[in-house]
Amino acid sequence: MAPSLPAPSPCARHPDAAAGWRCEHCEALLCPACVETRRTGTVEYTVCVRCEGTANVLLRHRSQRALRTRLTGALRFPFTVPGLQTLLAVSLMLAVLRMLGMGVRILVVLPMALGLGVFWSAFFALVRGAARGDADPEGPGFTSIVQDNIVPGLRGLGVTVGVFVPALARAWHLLPSVSGYETVGRIMLPLQALGQPVVWEDPFFWGLAGLGLLWLPWALLLAATSQSVFTALNPLRTLGCLRAVGPDAGLMTGVFVLLACAHAVMHWGAAWVFYLPVPFVSTWLAEALTCLAPFAAASLLGLVLYVHGDALGYLPARDLLEPTLGDTAPQRVPVSLLESPVLEAPGPADAGVEAKVAELGAAVAARDVAKALALYGALHVLPRLKLLPSHHLFIGQAAAVEGDFPLSVKALEAAADTAPDEPTAPRALVLLARVQGEKLGNTVRAEEIYRYIVHRYPDTEAARFSHARLPPAA
Repeated sequence: MAPSLPAPSPCARHPDAAAGWRCEHCEALLCPACVETRRTGTVEYTVCVRCEGTANVLLRHRSQRALRTRLTGALRFPFTVPGLQTLLAVSLMLAVLRMLGMGVRILVVLPMALGLGVFWSAFFALVRGAARGDADPEGPGFTSIVQDNIVPGLRGLGVTVGVFVPALARAWHLLPSVSGYETVGRIMLPLQALGQPVVWEDPFFWGLAGLGLLWLPWALLLAATSQSVFTALNPLRTLGCLRAVGPDAGLMTGVFVLLACAHAVMHWGAAWVFYLPVPFVSTWLAEALTCLAPFAAASLLGLVLYVHGDALGYLPARDLLEPTLGDTAPQRVPVSLLESPVLEAPGPADAGVEAKVAELGAAVAARDVAKALALYGALHVLPRLKLLPSHHLFIGQAAAVEGDFPLSVKALEAAADTAPDEPTAPRALVLLARVQGEKLGNTVRAEEIYRYIVHRYPDTEAARFSHARLPPAA
């Protein structure tokens, strides 16, 4: 049985609610009601509503959520929009290659080889896409006929046949007692023995065939991670996978066997569809039916890598962490400037406010830091569009010098948000990143802001400054 999911820690203020964040400043565990999302440009972050410290998302390993709870999403992939697009595209290519093989008998080997490569390239690409958690995984590139077609085709064929070699060897051993084939016939036509009653009645053959079917998903899993055929067929590697996946291994193998049975039924149905009197369309539908169960199996194998990729040596452990509360978002979200209330024409009651705004402008022009900070504190309830970006920038710089970093962050955010196309915006963002990283210790937030500057304001001094402070690309 899969390990039970540990109960999330309770919120410090709301014991009945699960915590999904931890404040860097007060170190309190926070639920969605205790955190607020803020936005600087396109960079969003969360803060504690009590002390306004940065709130970091609590993470857990994906394996802490039972695999069976993710199965439905994985198995329905062929019926999603991306899955259907991939299914129809691959089956179309297979149908065209099948028609070419039927039309030119002397060249039948070439379309068959290409079709084999198309199928296995798509299969392995779907496994790797599901392992990354991509809702819309990329298909195979087919930029190289050798690497993107021939190699995956040979790997998939070699693994599929390899796991059944013991059963085929048993059938081959029974061949002389069934037929009078000569040595050449035994080598070239061993599969014919599978249709003989003595093979079907042999329990040892069925035991080896069942063992091969149980072995197949793990061999394909290793092959999808670009392992060689010999490595994928190594029994010791399979045993290592079973130990790494743990109790989920039995569930995954059982579901794979059920998909194999469904594939056999669909293969029989595809043989009937193939002979419908609808030129080409019947061939296309037949190929789609034969691809349906394998694509679901590819999504299943990718799910195993998605949950246990670090234990299998495929993904680094940091890539298998997810938010403790999943997709749950903070209850408080930032309001867009476009949604700010429209200001009415100034009336008598606004005369004092307008005077204070003018007084703040005069204090900024005179570089009177103390007076400007005092006036800004009194006017902080005004919509940001009331004040000039240069005023916000000045207050942000002055507050940082004075050590009032929360006020500095607010003012610099306002300077960037109120006029994102003005020259003050990149300057404010650079200062904001420095305050976050150098003064508040929020290096992750600082890096996000630096990356936004490089993306939003290329070919500027701010972008060059930001690029120099970003870590080298991996």
